[in-house]
Amino acid sequence: MPRRPCCYPDGVRAWVALAMLGLTAGPSSAAQSAITARDIGTYRLTAPVFRQFQQASGLIGVVTASDARFRFAPLFTREVAVSGDVPGAVADLVARIENDPPLASAVGAAALTAREYSVFALALVGARLAHGFVEAGVLRRVPAGVATENVAFVAEHQEEIAAVLKTLGIDG
Repeated sequence: MPRRPCCYPDGVRAWVALAMLGLTAGPSSAAQSAITARDIGTYRLTAPVFRQFQQASGLIGVVTASDARFRFAPLFTREVAVSGDVPGAVADLVARIENDPPLASAVGAAALTAREYSVFALALVGARLAHGFVEAGVLRRVPAGVATENVAFVAEHQEEIAAVLKTLGIDG
């Protein structure tokens, strides 16, 4: 059964993803160590890395649009965004990018590693979810444990973020 492209999730799945971003599991260590929920929860979105992310995502968009493999196995799926296992989703995304030469080249051309790209992507999606909940009135404020700076970043860059996520097949 083909995977559906990612979009804003609904209900419980969205809450699980949001909660996972706020977890503070064990400390992170070396750059090549396993990704932890803490790594994602403490990651800060910045404008310079966002520009690199935009560049890499544009190139990834070209690759995925022109390669039939991604029609049935998109890079970003609902399952990736809301699996409830954010560290696992990052690890899977890193492996997928590293093991696919056109994707690895796209990320490398933007001077990012697969790990940096993947962590940024999932932190961005999580912050966008939190921002959407606050904007919709579902939440009065950003929950404790969620990076309020990332939600503020999303608020400041909404149009640019929507455009880059659309390039990746993440609508919302």
